[in-house]
Amino acid sequence: MINFIVVGKCKRVVSAVLQAIRSFTDAKCVVIGSEATASLRWSSLCKRQFTMDMLGADDVRFVQAVNAIVKRTPHVVLIPADCDAIRLVNRVRGQLQLRVTPIPDLATLDMFDNKWLFYQFCTRHGLPVPATRFIGAKSALDYDAVAAEFGVPFVVKPLNQAGSTGVQIIRSKAQFDTAILNDASYDYGPLIVQRYIDGTDIDVSFLAIGGRLCAFAVQQSAPSKIVFVQNAELEALAARLCHAGAYHGVMHVDARIDAASGKVYLIESNPRFWATLTASVWCGLNFVAESILQAPRLNGALCLTSGTASTRHPLIRPSSWRQLIGDAGWRGRLLRAVAFDLPTLRDFARELPQTGMRYLNRRAGMLLKEPDAMPAIPELRGNSLDGAVH
Repeated sequence: MINFIVVGKCKRVVSAVLQAIRSFTDAKCVVIGSEATASLRWSSLCKRQFTMDMLGADDVRFVQAVNAIVKRTPHVVLIPADCDAIRLVNRVRGQLQLRVTPIPDLATLDMFDNKWLFYQFCTRHGLPVPATRFIGAKSALDYDAVAAEFGVPFVVKPLNQAGSTGVQIIRSKAQFDTAILNDASYDYGPLIVQRYIDGTDIDVSFLAIGGRLCAFAVQQSAPSKIVFVQNAELEALAARLCHAGAYHGVMHVDARIDAASGKVYLIESNPRFWATLTASVWCGLNFVAESILQAPRLNGALCLTSGTASTRHPLIRPSSWRQLIGDAGWRGRLLRAVAFDLPTLRDFARELPQTGMRYLNRRAGMLLKEPDAMPAIPELRGNSLDGAVH
C-alpha cells in the first residue's frame, strides 16, 4: 500500500527524504521525478518511480498518475521535495485530490529561490545580509569597480543555482580574468556580486506553518560530520524571516558569522528540503515527519540544540556497525536505509576513491604539522551521537 508520493528532480534531496521516511515507517513510497531520479526505481525505499518532465510538459500526466494512486489509497500524502516539485504542485494543486505537506505559494517560492530577490526581501525587513549588487551577464562585470565598492575578496554567484554551482570567491584580478571573464565554460547568468564575509559558515533549517516557526535546527559543518548548536541570533532571524514572509513549508538558510564582529549575516535561502536532511533525523528532529504531522506546538517551536551526525557512509564507520545491525529504533532504521540501499551504495562506490584521497591528504597534512603525533583513526573512534530536542 502506498502511503507517500515524493516528488522531486534532485536525486540527493529526494533520497534524503526517502531515508527520513524510512527512519520512522516501513510505509511504501512512490517517487515522481526527472531522469536524474530514475535510478531510484532500484531503491528498496521506493516501490515505484515515474519519470516525467517537471517543467510543465507532463502536468496532465502527473495529475492523472497522482489521482490514480489516491483512488486506490485515499490516505496517501504528497511530499514535494525540491523547488521544481513545489512549482509543479502549485501549477496543478486545484486538480489534486490528496493532502500535500506544507509548501510556499509560487510567488513566495520564487522570491526565496532567487538570491537577488532574497537580498531585497531581507533589506526591506531589516534582516542582515551582505551588501549585494545585481550584475546580469558576466560581460557587465568590471573588476576595478566591484573591488572599489566591495573590497577584495568579493563573491560572484548566479541567481538561481544550487549547491554552490558557479560561486566564485575572487581574490585577485588574475583570478577574475581566468575563472570568470575568459572562461567560456563560466556561462551562468544572471549574476550578482556580494561582499565577502570573513568568518564561519552556519546554517539554519526550519519548518514554518503560516508564518509561524514550528521546528528548527542550527548546524555547522566540520570534517566528516555535522554539528548542531545553539545560536540565539540566528534562531531569532529565522523566526523574523518566517513571520515577515508568511512562510509556509520547510527551508534551509545559509549564513555566516563575521569573524570580526560576531554578527550573523544571512547569505541565501533554499525554500525546500536539503541534502543534509538526515543529519537532524539522526539527532532527533525529523523535518519530514514534522511536515507530515503538522502538529501544533503550544509551548513554542521544536528545536534541535545539540548533537553530532557523521557524514561518512556507515559501512566505513565500525563505530556504527552495532547499531546498523541491532538497533530497532530510528537510528538503526536510518543507518540501514543509507547503508544497504542499492543506488546509495552505487554512489558511495563511485565516490570512494576520491574520499580515500581526501582522507590521506588530510592525514598527511596533520603529520607535516605535527610530525611526532600519530593521528587517530576515525573508523575506530567513537562518535558523539546524542542530540537534544526541546
